[in-house]
Amino acid sequence: MWDIAPEFEAMLLFAEHRYYGDSLPFGVDSYNSSENLQYLTSEQALADFAVLIDYIKETQPGAQISPVIAFGGSYGGMLAAWFRMKYPNVVAGAIAASAPIWQV
Repeated sequence: MWDIAPEFEAMLLFAEHRYYGDSLPFGVDSYNSSENLQYLTSEQALADFAVLIDYIKETQPGAQISPVIAFGGSYGGMLAAWFRMKYPNVVAGAIAASAPIWQV
């Protein structure tokens, strides 16, 4: 992807999943209670990605008319496939490598 992105004039965007890295919705208390962990779901991650893509399309020149392809491997591949299924209006396709989900 890094090699061919310039050839296609593609933007590569990597979103950080909530509760990982610096994305702690409740700061240091993010893991302290089950109530705080209620947003640590794959469904919430997909919704976050949809909002992020909409934001990028609204704010980056040329992005509004550019197709989006989701991709990932393993858990990220599962998210890519589920994202395409749940948000077909947001992504034109998905590449899911080593994604342990049922084939549709």
